[in-house]
Amino acid sequence: MRTVSLHKLIPAILGSCLALGSASAAPVVLANARDQLKLLRPESWKTGIVEGKESLILDVAGEQRPPVRRPGEFALWKDGQVLRNPVVTTTACSLEPATTINRDICIIFGYQDDTHFYYTHVSSNSDGKVHTVIMRVDGDSRTRINHEERPEPPLKDGWNTIKVQHLETGTIKVWVNDLETPVMTANDTTYSSGGIGFGSFDDRAAFWTFSVE
Repeated sequence: MRTVSLHKLIPAILGSCLALGSASAAPVVLANARDQLKLLRPESWKTGIVEGKESLILDVAGEQRPPVRRPGEFALWKDGQVLRNPVVTTTACSLEPATTINRDICIIFGYQDDTHFYYTHVSSNSDGKVHTVIMRVDGDSRTRINHEERPEPPLKDGWNTIKVQHLETGTIKVWVNDLETPVMTANDTTYSSGGIGFGSFDDRAAFWTFSVE
């Protein structure tokens, strides 16, 4: 029987573990990943170059649909597969000019169906109501759940890095560009797990990379 020294096996085992552990967190270029997305309206999306990045572009702003106001257009990662305790990071860019004060990027999480999910609205404006908030969509109603009354508006010109953590315990955190200090936090256990995605409430936007941990 052929024997292999343990000290030769350990590096190989560790290498395999590291590769497996890092695979889910590796950023995906979204322009190359349309087959992994469920697009609400496929005709509203295209691929192209935005500020030097090969991007998935929301080219037509979404429209509201009954029975509740919520992001008008979004893409679900892997057809909305259920994820527990995800940390989602995307690199996104609003395609609206700075004069559009309420321009936004939205991240969807805890997705159950089209009228039951959470979203964070990351905007150039903050009003304590619907801009720069974490929202729970629940049937025919929606509720702001973030603790911060009026966070500093985080959405900037050009590319923004947006990170969302959603734990089964109800802890929700949102970071924008500053990945050390969350700009918004919440605690809500209505949806302990669910699908994740990205889009916009009613604007055009581009999305470059996406990762899930």
